[in-house]
Amino acid sequence: MDELKDIFISPLTVGDAEELTELLSSSREEYSKHFIPFPFELQAIRNLLSSKKADRYFGVKLDDKLVGFYMLRGFDGGYKIPSYGVWISEEFSGKGLSKLTLQHAFSFCKINGIKKLMLKVAPENIPAKNIYESFGFTFSSVDDKIGHLIYFKEL
Repeated sequence: MDELKDIFISPLTVGDAEELTELLSSSREEYSKHFIPFPFELQAIRNLLSSKKADRYFGVKLDDKLVGFYMLRGFDGGYKIPSYGVWISEEFSGKGLSKLTLQHAFSFCKINGIKKLMLKVAPENIPAKNIYESFGFTFSSVDDKIGHLIYFKEL
């Protein structure tokens, strides 16, 4: 048996921008095509991580290797209900890390008095839709701009 890996979820900082950019940029276009919240460019990610105030970006690491991240965004834009988004590298997809980030997000929100969570998912991203629905998210509407389905969950 190989050495066991530890899993960590911790806030991302500007110091993580290069590793996150490399991780996102190295993914296959087909794999990441549904994940479109910001450009996968170093300066854009640096700006994002340095300008955040209440928005949260959490890295998912196996030991000291970044393998994905999730975010709760919208606070900095004045929204009361954060938007959840997650990206896990293809190598570690299907191993429960997205589900782990959902549990982490639920706890973070509950501890901070946030009563509702929102997410958007591409209609053709069936695996993601199945996970979100199994976690109690319910369909609300369609985003007219990008055609993604909008889901909410009461916490």
